[in-house]
Amino acid sequence: MTDLLIKNGRLIDPSVNLDAVMDIAITDGEISAIAKSIDPKTATRVIDATGLLVTPGLIDIHTHVAAGLRKAGTEDMMGDVDTAGVHSGVTTVLDAGSTGAYNVGGFVNFIVPSAITRTLALLNVGTLGVTRAPEVRDAADIDIDAGIAALAARPDVLVGVKVRMVTPGIRTLGIELPKAAKKMAEDAETGAFVMVHIGDILGQDPIAAELAPQLLSDVLTEGDVVTHSLSFQVGALLKGGKLLAEAKAARERGVVFDVGVGKANFSFESAKQVLDQGFVPDTLSSDFTEMSRFAGPTHSMVECMSKMLSIGLPLGDVIAMSTSRPAQVLGIDEETGSLAVGYDADITLLELANGDFLFRDVTGATHKGKQAFRPVSTVRAGEVIPVDYGPRPWGWLPEQG
Repeated sequence: MTDLLIKNGRLIDPSVNLDAVMDIAITDGEISAIAKSIDPKTATRVIDATGLLVTPGLIDIHTHVAAGLRKAGTEDMMGDVDTAGVHSGVTTVLDAGSTGAYNVGGFVNFIVPSAITRTLALLNVGTLGVTRAPEVRDAADIDIDAGIAALAARPDVLVGVKVRMVTPGIRTLGIELPKAAKKMAEDAETGAFVMVHIGDILGQDPIAAELAPQLLSDVLTEGDVVTHSLSFQVGALLKGGKLLAEAKAARERGVVFDVGVGKANFSFESAKQVLDQGFVPDTLSSDFTEMSRFAGPTHSMVECMSKMLSIGLPLGDVIAMSTSRPAQVLGIDEETGSLAVGYDADITLLELANGDFLFRDVTGATHKGKQAFRPVSTVRAGEVIPVDYGPRPWGWLPEQG
């Protein structure tokens, strides 16, 4: 007997070139069989996925889910882990630097153990993370030794270091700001990577544009991640509408480029300019916060996926950017990110709805699309988790255009 059988779904797993209507069986929290037809009498529970997409569990590698760690009475931009995660069709989230060396204990010891969603985190280079933003004003806001100690203490959760190339830190520290994050990651000797937020959303300082080529050439190495790759902000990958040559060179060295849609780090125009120059980001993430969930223009990981479809990325690429590729970045690709037999049963069931959908970016621009994803159900380590109602008054789907 198997614990769970998902029948008649369209299984899409780019990591093994799978796109076919098949059945998938789950036993003891792992995928135990995939076949054209599996007898439902062998299963304790059966889900009929006719007309649905069945993908590896979605992985969102840029979220802010440290809800509750700011002082009482303060409006908390942070979101809840399982709201961003399993209740939205996402089985793994990476918190991208919400906390730093001086307050990460609250995240690791209290938020992570209570989450159903697989939860990993980046340690912010600033001692208090974005629970106090801007997190780095000058060198006094960085404690490299404390950061190294935190990374070394919990490498099972803390897989890297986050740094934002924003005002005022880039004015006072320049290129030494990301170098501090790199030193922290390397000296911990845990295999930690660095994720860098590019685009000075706080100050639009021209120094951000001056530092970007040096960041890409001299600081980041194989396995490090650049997030907000389709940003229009000063200091992102575009200069005068042209893609930085250093971005292509960095990719050749193994640096990973992430979309990181976010509230203010994506525009349709910048996306077109980057994509038209043949540069397609490797991974997709939402930059989820409580505010962006309801106020937009991000709303959810699945809406970010729908946006990528609307700008012309193929379905298989969008799935890969949201499953197998981020699993590789996080070093968990031998346990999740695939529908292969023996992998953890982290699975997402999606409806690919047809319609006339309208998408928005922070500049006020809109873009139309004919398809959009809606999460139907989440399977996390073999357990079926219901999704919630969704971030909009009518649920999950975008506006009708």
